[in-house]
Amino acid sequence: MNLIQNTLSGFVSSGQIAGCAVRILRNDEVLLEDGFGYADIENKVGIAPESTIFPIASMSKVITVAGIMQLYEQGRFKMWDPVSEYLPGFKNPKVAVEKPDGSCEIVDAKGEVTMRQLFTMTSGVPYGWADTAAGRIRMEKEKEWEESGKDMPGAVEYANLVGQLPLAFEPGEKWMYGFSIDVLGAVIEVLTGKSLGEYLKVNIFDPLGMEDTGFFVPEEKRGRLATLYHIHENLRPEEKWYPKCTPQFESGGGGLSSTVRDYSRFAQMLLHGGTLDGVRVLGRKTVDLISTDHLTPQQRKGDSWDTQRGYGYGLGVRVMTNPELAGINGSVGEWGWDGAFGNWFCVDPKENLTCVYLTTNLPGDHYRFIPKLMASMYASLD
Repeated sequence: MNLIQNTLSGFVSSGQIAGCAVRILRNDEVLLEDGFGYADIENKVGIAPESTIFPIASMSKVITVAGIMQLYEQGRFKMWDPVSEYLPGFKNPKVAVEKPDGSCEIVDAKGEVTMRQLFTMTSGVPYGWADTAAGRIRMEKEKEWEESGKDMPGAVEYANLVGQLPLAFEPGEKWMYGFSIDVLGAVIEVLTGKSLGEYLKVNIFDPLGMEDTGFFVPEEKRGRLATLYHIHENLRPEEKWYPKCTPQFESGGGGLSSTVRDYSRFAQMLLHGGTLDGVRVLGRKTVDLISTDHLTPQQRKGDSWDTQRGYGYGLGVRVMTNPELAGINGSVGEWGWDGAFGNWFCVDPKENLTCVYLTTNLPGDHYRFIPKLMASMYASLD
């Protein structure tokens, strides 16, 4: 494990990041559990893998997928159901068609967004980013909502509002990272009558003993929160990111915080086909469905991220299909996801291995760090 420790400590000693924590298990034995650098540079608070709490951003998505797939197993929905069956705001969708002159035309979509398209990020439902006309429209709408002075809507109301905005492309046309998993979180609330946080606590966090995972960090635990640092600005600290109370909108796509130990238990459950320590969270075949590449060659053309090179996409997760193309000494079938602050995890069934890596980067700069971590990790295996 010296290779991994040297790599991660090098990230810190070189001043590239403030700190990180990692937990790697193989054959159910802990190969490495360690913290490097600081959770709080100014007060010299080191990172403790068993207790430091990190915002995990989009690693929340995989937990939300696990939660809604429990409802799939109960026959509460089908993959090809139209989303409007549960969220009427998605009825009669529109598409923002971009023109060569930079303008866009709003046209009727040829079909409705399906549940499966939300899972596979082929829905066309954008984040409020400027890279598509639909994303820019959403940015303007979010600005209007913010300036209205109204309280942030809950997940169901918010998802229905987003559903009334134009899509970035025809449903199913291609892969695009967006708001899809947050919409699935709203569907959980519709189907169960519970808030997303309540549902996940009862059905995932409590059964797995994930005591430090949730949408809100209580007062007594805030001293364990890791500070976010702007890694391109001499590790300038970001102001406290955590909400002061349970948020009105519990973001299934990016709102959770956790520890490496908590998330490692979640990853181990996935590795073991949905069961950990005698507790069943998901069925084995359900985990197989989640971790299978679902993209067609045409859909894959929209997937141009450096970190997705050599990967397909399953239900809310990347799936390794070509290690040679990725330039990674890993395994076909390795899968997982990452988060905006540099966080990353993987499940590797062939090596019976899980790795959870949490850090505090603004921006995440995954491609700068994660391939190096993976190279060291896989080189360390017998």
